[in-house]
Amino acid sequence: MIIEMSKVEIVGPKEQLLDALELLREQGVFHPEADIQGYVPREDEAKLKELLLDESVVGEKLFFISLQQRINELLSSLPDIPCRTSFLHPMPIIDVLNALVDKHRAQARQWQQESQQRQEELDSLTHHLHFWQVLEPLVAEVDDNSHLVFFGITIRKPDEIPCLVQLLEAETGGRCRLSTASIEDGRMVGLITTDRGMEETLRRLLSEEQLPELGLPETLSDLPFHQKSDALRKLLIQTQAQQDRLSAEMITFAQRWLPIYRQALSWLDERISLYLATATAYETRQCFLVHGWMASAGVENLQQLINEQFRGQVILTVLEIRQEDLDRVPVALQNPLYFKPFELFASLLPLPKYSSYDPTPFLGLFFPLLFGMILGDIGYGLILALLAGLLVRYARHPNLVDGAKILGAAAAHTILFGLLFGELFGNLGEQLFHLQPIWQERSQAIVPMIVFAISVGTAHILLGLILGIRYDFKRHLRREALVKILNLLLILLFGCWLLGTLLPGLGSNTLPLLWIILLLLPFLIIAGGLLAPLELLKSFGNIISYVRIMAIGLCSVLLAQVANQLGGMSGDLVAGFLVAGILHFFNLLLGVFAPTVHALRLHYVEFFSKFLDFGGRQFKPLHKKK
Repeated sequence: MIIEMSKVEIVGPKEQLLDALELLREQGVFHPEADIQGYVPREDEAKLKELLLDESVVGEKLFFISLQQRINELLSSLPDIPCRTSFLHPMPIIDVLNALVDKHRAQARQWQQESQQRQEELDSLTHHLHFWQVLEPLVAEVDDNSHLVFFGITIRKPDEIPCLVQLLEAETGGRCRLSTASIEDGRMVGLITTDRGMEETLRRLLSEEQLPELGLPETLSDLPFHQKSDALRKLLIQTQAQQDRLSAEMITFAQRWLPIYRQALSWLDERISLYLATATAYETRQCFLVHGWMASAGVENLQQLINEQFRGQVILTVLEIRQEDLDRVPVALQNPLYFKPFELFASLLPLPKYSSYDPTPFLGLFFPLLFGMILGDIGYGLILALLAGLLVRYARHPNLVDGAKILGAAAAHTILFGLLFGELFGNLGEQLFHLQPIWQERSQAIVPMIVFAISVGTAHILLGLILGIRYDFKRHLRREALVKILNLLLILLFGCWLLGTLLPGLGSNTLPLLWIILLLLPFLIIAGGLLAPLELLKSFGNIISYVRIMAIGLCSVLLAQVANQLGGMSGDLVAGFLVAGILHFFNLLLGVFAPTVHALRLHYVEFFSKFLDFGGRQFKPLHKKK
């Protein structure tokens, strides 16, 4: 249901503005309106101007904004860890925090830079160690006094190795050897061994061929080859220890100061939001005025709170909602317990205008009904009911819980229509328990089911037109209302004429009905223009589209019967149960998806288009952040 709203005006001395806004934010029931048009007489609009804060308040606001930005910068540099809650009120120590935050910001930035530098060193050392650990076994038997020189290189493409070997032998006259190995990520490294006399030649060659030589930190570059891996490990351990000490210092600092700064930031957010809310206020020479909307049920309580706090200095007045205000009234939805989950489907649509209708109750009434008409099987309904119960019990996400409750309502209607159609997993109920339909067996009554589906569609569309007529009269749109009335009459008359033609026993002469229809058509064109007959044809098309109820339901029951038949033809109990179970499972999946999609489409396209007017404004009251 759309909550009834009241148009209110709050007036008081300018020095009470912030306190009044603070009260409104605490209550969280008032939606401010920045535009004063429609709130005050046109001749008085010139006497009002947008409220301007005095110099001291503006200075305080700028101070708080600056402090907020600096605290946010500090918190972004600190580790985000869970910590205790501070109950210290920030206002008495705000000047102390203002003096400390810059010092703490500098310290946090230094820690962050050092931590980033250490992490880069750790990544580089780890990268080097991976390569050198692979190369180390290749020279395990070489003596340190062998006067050999080693070059570690990275090989980009393994297929280039033969060419590289030929190039090395040609440049050094066969005085070098290339050994290769693969590391964990699939890349390859090479070890070039040569004598000291060829060291410079090889270094020049590697540079010319752009073969990257495996580097090391400068402190380790002069070490013998056999000692490089061990030295890398020791340096990696030392650097990791420095990083751990730095992290511990940051965590200790955060545990001490984060609660205080978070509490201060929360208070600053609320205070700055309060200043921002003054943008919706207007002023005269001595008074402030705030206009807006609130739920009518809460007006009396808010009036009482204002009177108690301000002792008659601030006054709340309820104004008349005029016709031109209807499109400006913000919309809030509130539904009873049964209809509440169906707001999940209503949220897929734009918000309706205040003077229109909440689509939620209509979805709650008719969606499960159409779902049950389509699926209509006791066995499938029981499975869906069990699934819905489990989801309601164990699901945590609110949307999933709402969806499960909708599924439960749809399952109940599925069981009901399953009894009417006499279906329990198709015709399995008849075969095992001699279950008989209370009303019709769908697979043997195609024409009656078509008539039933069209009858449901006619009733649904006519209800939509009736609601649309009521809405048009409410908005004083008499021409549009007249077009809908003529559409309603023509659909009823055509339906009576069609019944009389197909079933002559109902009436001896249907010719007068046809003449009345032909007589009303010119009035329809006069009232709605040349496109009015097309709208009438669209309504007939909407009604005919309800035949999908019969068609999809017939597919479901026939597939269930095929599953039972194939299961019985297998000749083996286990195999038959498996075959039938797979087909029934597939049919159940389709039986959830197809009725949901088509039942929603019948609402969104066929039904709601007759009376819903979208484009409403969402109700957004002033409130404190949680």
